[in-house]
Amino acid sequence: MIWPWLWSWILARLLIGVRRAGCVIHADRVEWDQGLIDRLDLALNESTVCGLRYDAERGQARLLVEVEALPEVGSIDRDPRRAIVLSSVESIEVTVRRDRVGGYGPVLPLGSLDDLEQFFAGLSWAHPMYGWEFVDVSDPGPAWRVEPSLRVRHGGGVATHSLRWFTECSSAGGASEPGSYVLQGVVWFAELRIERADGSSLPLERFLADGARWWKAFRQGDSRLSVKGQREAASASLRWRHWSASSSVIVRAGERDD
Repeated sequence: MIWPWLWSWILARLLIGVRRAGCVIHADRVEWDQGLIDRLDLALNESTVCGLRYDAERGQARLLVEVEALPEVGSIDRDPRRAIVLSSVESIEVTVRRDRVGGYGPVLPLGSLDDLEQFFAGLSWAHPMYGWEFVDVSDPGPAWRVEPSLRVRHGGGVATHSLRWFTECSSAGGASEPGSYVLQGVVWFAELRIERADGSSLPLERFLADGARWWKAFRQGDSRLSVKGQREAASASLRWRHWSASSSVIVRAGERDD
């Protein structure tokens, strides 16, 4: 649900990205500034995190997500799968807790990133992450100020940026007890690029533009992003995971989700 008071805020973020886009992204490098961070946050909002892969030898992490993307021409992207490729990784932290009425349970241990993969594989559904702030967040709040379930350090990386991700999810059993969980993590890194699910490179500017275009069309009442339009697109979309119940839509103010 997007509340009415958020529309002006969403529009402001879109305008910030448009105003600064030309000066921060180049063919061979990314120049980081607040405009780029705002656009990344916008493109990642309401994306579903589906996994985290790490190549220790290369110091490179891949956060697997399914994003909200609207191409310049046509309907919602049928393949929303993206890999956020983070290089020169200094460290990774992952925290898993039970999601209980009235608050979170204690932090549960994870032995390795292989255990994290088994946890993802055992989910029955996972909700998109929300909140509009994921990159270089200076004060993420008390939920992040806990000793993590797993910490992986890489001696060769010198991090200058961070990416925080999370999902509220449910496990059907297997690697974890059945029930609701909150899974969150942060990766400290220096370089970022985007890939599609087949490993092909996706220009960062296109990734950002597709996300901004989706939110602009949603705000303007584009029929492609109605509840019906989102459900139809989701039913035909390719997925990182074949979770049994993980389809969600974003509802405009005043629109019914039947």
